[in-house]
Amino acid sequence: MNASRFSRRLRLCLPAAALALLIFAGASYGQASTGKFSFISPINGIEGDFVCQPAATGVVTGTETVVGEYTQTPQGTHFHGTATQDYRIVFADGRYLVSSSPSHFDFNQTGQGPAVYTEVQQDRGTLYTAAGERIGIVSVSTLTHTTWSDTNGNQQPDPGEITIAAVDKFRVSCP
Repeated sequence: MNASRFSRRLRLCLPAAALALLIFAGASYGQASTGKFSFISPINGIEGDFVCQPAATGVVTGTETVVGEYTQTPQGTHFHGTATQDYRIVFADGRYLVSSSPSHFDFNQTGQGPAVYTEVQQDRGTLYTAAGERIGIVSVSTLTHTTWSDTNGNQQPDPGEITIAAVDKFRVSCP
């Protein structure tokens, strides 16, 4: 499975959403403050380039659960956590994929210069026939880097401030 446009857009929004929610949380001078964050978002969309399936386009539904921690110091804020996508893709011929895809993320925001967002993802889903018979395991693993430069200092991702994710490693296996 190629990293779909839907998944890439969703993953690019994650660091910006976490940063926007937490940038002012726990502001203190001279000492570190820590906190936790979590949120759940629906996943709805079209998977248009699923390489392990003859009918490559499918309808995606599910949820993404993000949990993490931050540490804020006078030098900036460090974020790390896990985003887990629990989803199902139903293809036109009735076949479907069920997966739980955890990814681990880590990034720093200093308020000066870019924030580099690193994510390691391991997706292992099961592909089924329309009758519910197991076809096999689909496995995807990626290592990506995304950079956000808040050039106007408004703590919001604006057009041109997020560099498209550089996929350093990408592996897929099909049944």
